[in-house]
Amino acid sequence: MKKMIAINKKIYWGDLHSHCSISYGEGKLESAIQRAAQQLDFCSITGHAFWHDMNQLSNKYVDIKKYHKKGFLKLKKNWPKIIDNLKKFEKKYTINIFPSYEWHSLKFGDHNIYSKDFNLKLKNASNLQKLKKKLTKNHLIIPHHIGYGKNFRGINWNYFSKSLSPFVEIFSMHGCSIDEKNSSPMLHEMGTLSGIGTAEYGWKKNFKFGVIGSTDHHGGYPGSYGDGMVAAIAEKNTKEEIWKAFKKRNVYALTGDKINLRFTINDQEMGSEIKNCKKRIIKIKVNSMSSISHVILFKNDMIFKLLYSNSQNTDSELIQGSIRLSWGWGRKNKIIKWNGKVILLNGTITRLDSCFRGIPKLDPDQKKQNYLNVIDLPHKCEIIDNHSFKFTSITSGNYSLKDPGYQSINFKIKGDVMSKINLSINDRNYQIKIREIIKSGSKVIYPNKWLNELIKIGPFNNINELFLNKKIVDNNPLYETDRYRVEVVQHNGHRAWSSPIWVTQ
Repeated sequence: MKKMIAINKKIYWGDLHSHCSISYGEGKLESAIQRAAQQLDFCSITGHAFWHDMNQLSNKYVDIKKYHKKGFLKLKKNWPKIIDNLKKFEKKYTINIFPSYEWHSLKFGDHNIYSKDFNLKLKNASNLQKLKKKLTKNHLIIPHHIGYGKNFRGINWNYFSKSLSPFVEIFSMHGCSIDEKNSSPMLHEMGTLSGIGTAEYGWKKNFKFGVIGSTDHHGGYPGSYGDGMVAAIAEKNTKEEIWKAFKKRNVYALTGDKINLRFTINDQEMGSEIKNCKKRIIKIKVNSMSSISHVILFKNDMIFKLLYSNSQNTDSELIQGSIRLSWGWGRKNKIIKWNGKVILLNGTITRLDSCFRGIPKLDPDQKKQNYLNVIDLPHKCEIIDNHSFKFTSITSGNYSLKDPGYQSINFKIKGDVMSKINLSINDRNYQIKIREIIKSGSKVIYPNKWLNELIKIGPFNNINELFLNKKIVDNNPLYETDRYRVEVVQHNGHRAWSSPIWVTQ
């Protein structure tokens, strides 16, 4: 019987790779889970556990060896307690948690080991094949920062197999590894993107795997906005159904914005393998909270179709679209506390996405910014009703010209020419007409004059810019098996990358 797409499947958001102080990193475990539950449906807090070939490093790397060994011992000592706490926090904060640990390797690349349940044991091995033999069908072992390539803690395709590895992590704080032409460079001291470390290279070697993003954040902030995220297409928001989505490769990678992407061929989901098929009915549905620049349909990693949303704005009395509210900026050494409330007059708020980010932290020797880790929820948003919400937040200035420190909330509205935003923030009140933002662009407010904190309302994205729905028929197979995938590109730079669909004649 032909396998049909389940019309009731939904998209669930997660971060499968983040760190805190359970090994090396910052932030309490409970705080990390609490922060994840604000923005995600599932998460994993990963402990650094093993590095089987670390002793191959010369003595000039003694500092690296030292902090890794210290982190490994800490994790091993506290592992039973960590697992017990994860069970407790999953219920307390109503988020699906998949426990995991990290296995480092110069030769085989770094991998995270995941469990479907809380029976995960710390297992080490001298090579990847032996490690997989110690695992079961209730485990996954996922390569990450694959772009560093062979023998440099990136992926080694000589030892890759889809057994227990249905997908790879192609985006995180390390950068993007999907192909060599992407716009997110790898800048870490471990190296830069290698051609043989890309997902595209692996696909061309006929390996079948999907792709995900996750943060690899080391500051106790799973789901940190802009650092990577994974979406799973599942029938229910349960561990069982999300795990099924993992195994079927019904997953895709995102940079930060929650871009709803459904990509099917002959009604079969991304990640599928379709046999005996010459007529391919391709359906692509995208719905986002920020304007879509274009969507690329790839066939065998070549651009097959360029698709565009209907970006034409109308002069209708009805206003529908999205607005982003942002706050922060100012001096790096000045801490600002925010307490705000938004009321939409003459309109309703139909969707709200918080875009909260943690302090960018990847290495143990980075300068600490403790103000986030003395507060469980440094940023919090609460929906009051269908036309108002409130929030609290703590910010400092941006960390660099490429590392933002400001925070934001994106919300979709339905209103008319009289719609206004009443913004109360830090005991000051502002009123902004939606039509003025549409006409003149974002409004920036300087509460305390120049070189201090800022508030930004905008831009406004018209509803026509936020979705795309296309159907394409391809009757021209090129090879015995053709591979299709989709990339969504927004005007603000955020992206989504689907897992492929393989179609055999």
